[in-house]
Amino acid sequence: MTSPPPPVADFSIAVSPNSTSSVVGGVTMPVTISVTPQNGFSGTVNVTLQGVPQGMTVSPAAPLSIAAGASQNITFTIADSATVGMSSISLLGTSGALSHSAQLSLTAEAMVQTYQNGSVLYLESRTATDIARIGLETTWGGSIVEVSVNGTEFVNRHDTGREVQVSYRDGNDHNWNPTLGGDSYDQGTPTQAFSFDTTSLYTKAIPIQWSPDYYGGGSGHPIPGDILVEQTITAVTSQPHTFKAHFKVTHLGNDLHANTEQEYPAVYTNKAYSQFVYYGGPAPWSNGAVTATQFPNLPQAIGQLYGPEHWGALVDAQNTGLTVYVPSQFPYFNGFSAVDPTGPGGPADDSTNYFALHPYWTIGPGFSFQGDIYVIAGDYTTARQIIYQLHQSISEPDISSPIGFIDAPSTGATVTGVLTVSGWTFDDVSVSKVEVLVDGTADGVASYGSPRPDIPAAYPQAPTNVGYSYSLDTSKYANGIHTLNVRVTDGSGNVAILPQVVVLVNN
Repeated sequence: MTSPPPPVADFSIAVSPNSTSSVVGGVTMPVTISVTPQNGFSGTVNVTLQGVPQGMTVSPAAPLSIAAGASQNITFTIADSATVGMSSISLLGTSGALSHSAQLSLTAEAMVQTYQNGSVLYLESRTATDIARIGLETTWGGSIVEVSVNGTEFVNRHDTGREVQVSYRDGNDHNWNPTLGGDSYDQGTPTQAFSFDTTSLYTKAIPIQWSPDYYGGGSGHPIPGDILVEQTITAVTSQPHTFKAHFKVTHLGNDLHANTEQEYPAVYTNKAYSQFVYYGGPAPWSNGAVTATQFPNLPQAIGQLYGPEHWGALVDAQNTGLTVYVPSQFPYFNGFSAVDPTGPGGPADDSTNYFALHPYWTIGPGFSFQGDIYVIAGDYTTARQIIYQLHQSISEPDISSPIGFIDAPSTGATVTGVLTVSGWTFDDVSVSKVEVLVDGTADGVASYGSPRPDIPAAYPQAPTNVGYSYSLDTSKYANGIHTLNVRVTDGSGNVAILPQVVVLVNN
C-alpha cells in the first residue's frame, strides 16, 4: 500500500490591523506583517508591497525579509500633497515557488480647519495643494452659503431663499413654509446658537415663514415657524471635497402639518453650473449610465424625475460643480433654472439653477427627525464613486413616509349614506396599512392594492397596484362639517397623514 506524500512545507502571511490611516503630512500607526509556518516551513519570506499610491512611503522600505514565525512592523508616511482617499495595498510574500498575499487598506485623510470670519462659520478640508471649504451664514439660520474648491464657488447666495438649505411644507396649508435662510423680504432667520470646534460647525435656529404676510407679518416683521433645526457640519476626511451635514429637526407645535414633500435640501448653484446630472434607470448602484439635462429644460412637476441612487449634481461643461446625496431619500425630485430679467452677465445678474431632493413627512405633534446630507464639490463622476463608497459603508434608515392623495370625495362635497373614500398611496419600501380617519379618529382599515396605471405614468418606476378604497358609513356621524384624512403606515413604521378633505354630512 502506497503511503500518502508528506505534507508540503508552506507558510501564510497576515497583516494586523488590516486597515490604517493618517492625515496628510502624517505617519500611520504601525501595522504588523506576520509569517506563520505550516508543515515545518523554516525559510525566509520576501514581502513586497503593491499598489502604494504616489506620495506615500513605507518604513522600513520594501522588500522586507521576514523569517518563519516572525513579524515586522511597518508604517506609512503620507506626504502633505498626497491625494485624499482610500487605497488597497497588496502584500505579496514569496519564498522560492511559494507565494501568498494579504490585503491592507490605507487611507490618506484630509486636514480639517475651522474658523469664523464675520458672520460666517467656515470648515476647510485640505491638503497642501487642495482646499475644499464650506461656510454657514449665522444671520441666515446657518444655511450653507459656500461650497468651494480652491476658490471656485458653486453655491448661489443671492438672497435668503437660495443657498443649500432645508425648507418645510404642509400638505393642507400651502402658505406654511418655514425656510432656514429666511423669508421673501430677504429677512434672515436668526440663529439661536452657533459654535465651532476643531472639527465641526454647529448652528441652531427656528426657520421663519417664507411668506410672512399670511401670518400677520411682512417687511420688518418676520414670522417664526414652529420647527427647530439643529445642524452639525463635519468633513468626510477619507474622501476629497466631501462634507456631511447632520440635521436634527424638532416640531415645537401641537398642530398637524399634513403629508407632503419637503426640501431636504434645496440646492442652488451659480448660473455656470446649469447641467443637471442624475441616475434615473431601473438598476441603481450598478454604475449605469446617467441622465444629463441642460437647464432650463428640466420638467418642473414633482414626480417626473426618478433618482433611485438619491443624488443629483449641477455641473458645468467640464462636469465640475456640486453634488448632493441623501441616503434613503424618496427617489423623486424636481428643479428649475431662474434667469435674471436684467440679462445674463450684467452687474445685477443673479441667475441660478436649482434642484431639491424630497422626502415626504407628516409634521405633527412630537415630530422629530435626525438624518444626514452629503455635499460633494468638484467632478461629479468622482462624486458618484464617493457616493457608492458611502452607500456601502453607512447606515441608510428609511426616512420618508409614504406619498399619496385622497381622490374621492372632493373637498366641499355634500355626502350621505355610505360614502366611498378612495385614492392612491405608495412608499419607497412598502405600505403596511391604510386607515380612514374622521375628525382625527380611525373609522377603519381601507382595502389596498387596486390597479392605478396612472401613478407610474407620473412617477416613473412606481408600483401599479397602489389604489385604496373604503366604505364609510356617514350615518354614524352627526350632520355637519367633518374632516376626512387617510393615515398610511409604511413597513418601517413611518406614518403619513395625507392632505385632508372637508365634507358636509347631510343624512
